[in-house]
Amino acid sequence: MKAEELKKTLRPLVKALVKEAMQEELSTVISEIIKQTAGSTPIVERKQPTIDPKLQQERMIAKQKAESERKKMLEEISKKSYGGINIFEGTTPLARGGEISESRSSTPSAAEPLSGVDPHDPGVDIGGLLKLTGGWKQIRWKD
Repeated sequence: MKAEELKKTLRPLVKALVKEAMQEELSTVISEIIKQTAGSTPIVERKQPTIDPKLQQERMIAKQKAESERKKMLEEISKKSYGGINIFEGTTPLARGGEISESRSSTPSAAEPLSGVDPHDPGVDIGGLLKLTGGWKQIRWKD
């Protein structure tokens, strides 16, 4: 038998044996790693979203402009409607309204899901959701 014929015959056999041996070793290593990490908590890297300084400044300017326009409109409305008197000055929103009758319980019902929440609670900021998804185009329904 020539060397070339021997090479053609033995090469696939050796390749299959090496592959089988590596798979056995790899499965052993993976199972040991899984056993060791099963009880530990995963490490999660949290990155703050980076906002372009130019975009951030534009947003701040737009917010200030909108706030000043809002104040200006409220002042105009107040002057025209109530002779310049702020009728809600010094008031705060109610945390919960009064009871209409005794048939209503003090626990929140399905019709009043936020009845136990403080009116001054800032809630959850969902402003960054569109950045994560890539905007409204990514959210729309697929046909």
